[in-house]
Amino acid sequence: MAHLLIEENFRHLDGEDVGDLIEGLSGLGLRAEPTQPRTSPGRHTWVLVLHWLRDDVTPITDDSLVASVVDAVRGVLLKEHPAGPGGTRVQERTLPARIDIRGRSGELIRSVAVPGAV
Repeated sequence: MAHLLIEENFRHLDGEDVGDLIEGLSGLGLRAEPTQPRTSPGRHTWVLVLHWLRDDVTPITDDSLVASVVDAVRGVLLKEHPAGPGGTRVQERTLPARIDIRGRSGELIRSVAVPGAV
């Protein structure tokens, strides 16, 4: 069973990005899967939303794990891949301003700024 769901955001992520995020989180011992958007996107600020699926939220509130999640996201989204035919068609492929981690009921568990976001 997955630990996390990654909200898809086709304005900022493409399929390759989501696949790389799943792989990066797997390297942290977290099983992740994509999901359709469940929250309303911000009008001016992009927020990557992850949904924690476990009852015990203690692991995802651990500072070192959260820092590793931020590093994994930065590593994926700072990696260049071609735009246009054969590459990404994402209009605004940038780092999110922050990562929100929500619980099973949608409650905010943790919100963390992403260094280097514009």
